Amino acid sequence: MSITYTTEDLRIQPADQEATASDMKIVARNAKLAGHFSVMEGEVRPGEILAFHTHQNEDQHMYIIEGELHFEVGGAGGLRFTARAGDHVLKPRGSSHGFWNPTKHTARYIETSTQDGFERFVDARAEGISTMIGGAAESLGMSFEHARTLEVMKEFELDGMAGANLSDPQALLRDPGLLELLRTDAAARELIFYLGGAKLESSVKGLLGRLDPRARAGAC
Repeated sequence: MSITYTTEDLRIQPADQEATASDMKIVARNAKLAGHFSVMEGEVRPGEILAFHTHQNEDQHMYIIEGELHFEVGGAGGLRFTARAGDHVLKPRGSSHGFWNPTKHTARYIETSTQDGFERFVDARAEGISTMIGGAAESLGMSFEHARTLEVMKEFELDGMAGANLSDPQALLRDPGLLELLRTDAAARELIFYLGGAKLESSVKGLLGRLDPRARAGAC
């Protein structure tokens, strides 16, 4: 049998992984795997949550490399369980899911997703967080549950958001699209205020008021 691959095609070392503007690293893109699925590596630092969301088009699988993650699938009242290093987790399309790290150690995992929707969603982070969770998510059949995310953050006293690279909440103020989202979506606004604290809340309210005086009351 003729071999047409090189070692570099088949062995992906840590240095070969593709960094993205999000917290995810791409191990293998969908196009490299005949359009069937992509492979990524992610992490959830202590006190962080991966926001609750639903995929209409992708089935997903996770393998926990190290640490542990707490999952909720199916929304409030759904299934809750803990996955530890060595465990696999399936996330079928159409099922609301989110996961968080209430421990003192960073959790790392491998994510495989069918089709290329999740890959395009991750790529959209380079265009701004509003593009990622707004237009890109909608066009790719994804929806976010901001209110549920905030409920779980308060329940477990979480203070960070995994996946989207929000290490500097103040940087969100430079994204006009996000300001529009915060003006029109009360649940998203409350979540961002919770993440960013009083200083960010004050800044956002001031910006919204200058952009549209009618928004001042809505942001309070």
